[in-house]
Amino acid sequence: MVTQEEPDPPTCVEEKLSLGESSMSTKEALNTEDLKMPKDSEVTTEADIKPKSVRRAKTWSDVVENLYRFQQAGYRDEVEYKQVKQVEQVDFWPETGFVKKLQRRDNTFYYYNRQRECEDKDVRKVKIYVY
Repeated sequence: MVTQEEPDPPTCVEEKLSLGESSMSTKEALNTEDLKMPKDSEVTTEADIKPKSVRRAKTWSDVVENLYRFQQAGYRDEVEYKQVKQVEQVDFWPETGFVKKLQRRDNTFYYYNRQRECEDKDVRKVKIYVY
């Protein structure tokens, strides 16, 4: 007994259309309902960034100075400030690199000097967040 094998069915939409086997639209062929769209909770955005741990500063540094300024204005750090205020850049003093101006959550502005503002007695109050 001899059986005749049929060729494999075309696997892509273009092959089906070129062979004239189907006149379905591309949307039907792609079957977009089968594609899973991630839920809002599955999509990670910048707004979802949360710190993993916290420690206190022990000595003064430029980083501690800037963290002190952000925390005086009511934010954890630059990351949270950018998330809440939705700004791209923070104003820094070009000479020292310290934060120049921040806007609090109640839209009041804090203006900072070029020099150090975090005194030695306040260094241990500064929290350093690790992401």
